[in-house]
Amino acid sequence: MNIPLVEGILENQMVFLFILFRVAAFLAATPLMGGSGVPVMVKMMLVLSMSFVLFQTLSLEPPGELNLVSLTIALLGEVLIGLIIGMAANLLFSAIEMGSEIVGIQMGLGSANLFDPISNKQASLIARLQGLVAMLIFLVLNGHFIVLESMVKSFELIPFAGFYPSGPLIEYLMKLAGQMFLLGLKVAIPIIVALLMANVTIGIFSRVIPQLNVLLFSFPVTITLGLVMLGFSLPILTGILTQEVSGLRTVFNQLLVGMSP
Repeated sequence: MNIPLVEGILENQMVFLFILFRVAAFLAATPLMGGSGVPVMVKMMLVLSMSFVLFQTLSLEPPGELNLVSLTIALLGEVLIGLIIGMAANLLFSAIEMGSEIVGIQMGLGSANLFDPISNKQASLIARLQGLVAMLIFLVLNGHFIVLESMVKSFELIPFAGFYPSGPLIEYLMKLAGQMFLLGLKVAIPIIVALLMANVTIGIFSRVIPQLNVLLFSFPVTITLGLVMLGFSLPILTGILTQEVSGLRTVFNQLLVGMSP
C-alpha cells in the first residue's frame, strides 16, 4: 500500500472513518452490490477501495470536537445519508419488480417462483426477468455513473456530522415512494390490459361453448399472450427507464439539498 496514503489516514482518522461509514451504507443499499448474494469479502474490498479513492481525491474538513454520544449520532447520520442515496437508486428497480409481480400473477405464474441469490429471497420468474432487463438497460444508459456522481457530490453538499432530516426531505421521500407505485403500474398496464381482454374473450367462449374446459384452456392462452406482450413491451420499458434515468440527477440533487444543514 502507498505509504503516504497510510500516513494521511493516520493523521486524519476521523475523516477516513466518516467516509468509510457513508460509503459502506451506500453500497449496502445499491441495487448492484446490496444483495446478500455478493460475497462479503468483495463488498469489503469495494468499500475500502472507494473510501481510499475518495480520501485521496476530495479535500474534506474533519468534524469538530465530538464526544462519544455526538460521535455515535454523527456516524449514524453518515449511515443514513448513504442509505438514502442507495435506496433512491433502488426504488427504480423495486418499481419494475412490483409491476412484473402483478403481471406474473395475471399470467398465472404467481406460484412459479425461484430463489434469487442476489436478493436472497423468492422472486417470480417474470419479476426476475424484467429486473435483469432493467438492470442491463440502466447500465447501458450510464445510470450507475449518475448514482456514483451523486454519492461523491454528497461530500461537497453535506459536511461530516451535518445530516439534517428536514421536513421537506421526508415529504420528498414519501413522494418518491408514491412514484414507485405509479412507475410499476406503467410497466404492467399494457400487459394487464391484453390479459384482461383475453380473459373476457375466454369468458365469452365459455358461455357460447359450455363444453369448453376454461381452466385448461385459459392457462396456456394467458401465459403465451403474456410472454408475447412482454416482448412487445420492451420498447415501452426502455422508454420509461430512459426517462427515469434522465431525471435521476434532479432526484438526487433534491435529496442532497434536503439532507444538507
